[in-house]
Amino acid sequence: MENQSANQFIKLSRKRKGLTQQELADQAGVSLRTVQRIEKGTEEISGFSLKQISQILEIPLEQLIMPNVNQISIDNNQTGSIKALYLASLTFLINPLLGLLVPAIMGYTKQNKDALYSKHLKRINVIHAVGLFFLGSFIGYIIIADFFKIALPSFLSDIFNSAYFLLIPVCYYIVILAFTISNYIAIRKAKLSSAN
Repeated sequence: MENQSANQFIKLSRKRKGLTQQELADQAGVSLRTVQRIEKGTEEISGFSLKQISQILEIPLEQLIMPNVNQISIDNNQTGSIKALYLASLTFLINPLLGLLVPAIMGYTKQNKDALYSKHLKRINVIHAVGLFFLGSFIGYIIIADFFKIALPSFLSDIFNSAYFLLIPVCYYIVILAFTISNYIAIRKAKLSSAN
């Protein structure tokens, strides 16, 4: 039922009860202007006004509200929450540890998680944990070998001194950014296709 239909229903019910707009307003504890605007359909009906008017007109509140239920969009598969997780994981651009912590905190505090939400939360946590491991090894090597001037075993020095090792931070950011953006887009497309 659209707003106009609810408004017409209220007006019709008021007339059936033999009330004027002023009498309805006085009994419901709302202004005359509010009743006039509701009946004309020029004003959104507040919850308070709707409750008060429905009580005076002896109309079950559900009768006015329930016809609007089909217009309410319910996110059954939590795609909005999953998209928020991926967006939150982009905080790794500020600090790599935030990319792991922020989604983990969001997931821990989220009520009513479904299997899909938990699956995406796990994906985010795993990719960030693995990325942090490699990034940590790079930073650890720099701290141990360069800053403290501690000699590492030759096989570790060979690995850490190779040009490929220097690509770890670059690859970390590229892989995590690509993972996050591609999954966000996939979730968005899935929501759009399910809406059609």
